[in-house]
Amino acid sequence: MQARIQTRTEELEGTGDPDVSDRGDEAQSIAEREQAIDDNSTDRELLGRIDRALSRINMGTYGVSDVSGKPIPIERLEALPTATTLIDEESPRNE
Repeated sequence: MQARIQTRTEELEGTGDPDVSDRGDEAQSIAEREQAIDDNSTDRELLGRIDRALSRINMGTYGVSDVSGKPIPIERLEALPTATTLIDEESPRNE
């Protein structure tokens, strides 16, 4: 994942002034750059969650809810290894 972020970053740095022949090409280039930036952000967020899960393993707190201190069911951890709460403890997302 880090290699993927690095590759995208290098590609973004190398495309400062895209060589475009019309507005459609320019719009496509901008959309691709924005998507690459969004993808890097998503990957960085996931890496952060993975790093926190690894830290919790090292501290002996992996699989224990941050909210209640109760064990997180193995089925939840298998589905979402970076989970830090029980399902009913999650705050609603604003989407």
